[in-house]
Amino acid sequence: MRKNPHQRTSPARDGALRVLIAVDKEGAYANLALQNIRADLKLGADDLALLTELVYGTLRMRGTIDWVIDCFSSTPVSKMSHAVRNIVRLGVYQLLFLDRIPPWAACNEAVEQAKRWRLAGLAGFVNGLLRSIARKREEISHPDPDVDPLSHISVKYSHPAWLVERWLNRYGKEETIALCRANNKPAPLVIRCNTLKITPQELQQQLERENVIARFSMLVPEGLVTNLSSLAELRLFQEGYFAVQDESSMIASLVLNPAPGSFVIDACSGPGGKTTHMAQIMQNRGRILALDVHSHRLELVAKACKRMGVSIVEPKLMDVRELPFQLQEKADYILVDVPCSGLGVIRRRPDLRWRVKPEDLPQHARQQLEILKSASRCLAAGGILVYSTCTTEPEENTGVIRQFLEECKDFQPEDLSLRLPFPLVWEEDKVTARSGFLQLFPHRHGTDGFFVACLRKTIKGG
Repeated sequence: MRKNPHQRTSPARDGALRVLIAVDKEGAYANLALQNIRADLKLGADDLALLTELVYGTLRMRGTIDWVIDCFSSTPVSKMSHAVRNIVRLGVYQLLFLDRIPPWAACNEAVEQAKRWRLAGLAGFVNGLLRSIARKREEISHPDPDVDPLSHISVKYSHPAWLVERWLNRYGKEETIALCRANNKPAPLVIRCNTLKITPQELQQQLERENVIARFSMLVPEGLVTNLSSLAELRLFQEGYFAVQDESSMIASLVLNPAPGSFVIDACSGPGGKTTHMAQIMQNRGRILALDVHSHRLELVAKACKRMGVSIVEPKLMDVRELPFQLQEKADYILVDVPCSGLGVIRRRPDLRWRVKPEDLPQHARQQLEILKSASRCLAAGGILVYSTCTTEPEENTGVIRQFLEECKDFQPEDLSLRLPFPLVWEEDKVTARSGFLQLFPHRHGTDGFFVACLRKTIKGG
């Protein structure tokens, strides 16, 4: 039986609309807005799954959705109010990408949402637009890939045109499509075994007892790839037997490989994944000075350390660019995981693809170089520094490293292939790794987009 059109819309759809409007109108971050809505609505498992799917799916495919709407609507998406365009976006996402939801249900729910948002005068517009798209959805076509490959990829795979253009120029058509496809697939939940408390094999066995399927990572020895979207409620998590962390992020700490008993500076430590990983590698012996400019991120570092039984970390609210003179040339190892555009994690945070602008990249690069140069002054001669980002763009990665090496002659790149925990397959990776850096991609390596460079300080007094 069809749902009564006057019945209250589903809480999952209402919650999804609230998140999408917050992102669209207020510039909210989708993951944080979604977290707040989840806590507010207290949904059951099925509704929670639908809420997450609707939010991330609609944001992920927003480029395609908006193009389709503009093909059918007399009012462009850009001219619609925040509420109307996100009601319609939600409806189109369900019509085009969620086969399990009947078209009539998607249309009826959108009409009811319009009424609930005091847009009853536009309910007919919403209804007519969605039903027209539903009737003709099999006839929808994208721009011709031979005539206009840029528009074709941007529309079909829902990525901003400026970013697609950059990738086309660097990688060509086929690899750009592969990267966009990978970004449109939900990322798996990867966890890092806390080897201070348990072995990866023992953790896998205990997870199986909790009905969690986990396979060992092919890239990092501490990693397990799971079949769930959240494990925060598990006793094993709450008691610190594992942390949630992508394989690419683990690689940074493994490349640095700080020795037990050493002094490490984590220049931008929040929320603490790499910090606690380094403490594991150090067998919880030595000292890690964990810096961050945001107090709430330092609180997450402290919380993670307590949960995982790490006692060697000293969180400190400080900009690394203001490190005192007393720390110059004192650290044995430094990790510089800088703030960046985040374009390597858009499969996890789909709103970033629409939030980041091309003019942001040089601004990030300037800040990143400042942070790197300041942190580097604290490294002792012979010490190792690892620079990392979660972005794919060269301005923030190789551009920063090359400029740093030009200005800081007392640093030399290390052969990264000797420090990686996995063998390199791609020839391009082998070449760049010997030059001291590696760029990871979702479509090549199955990880987030991540950059890591390894440098050694060769002389004193740089």
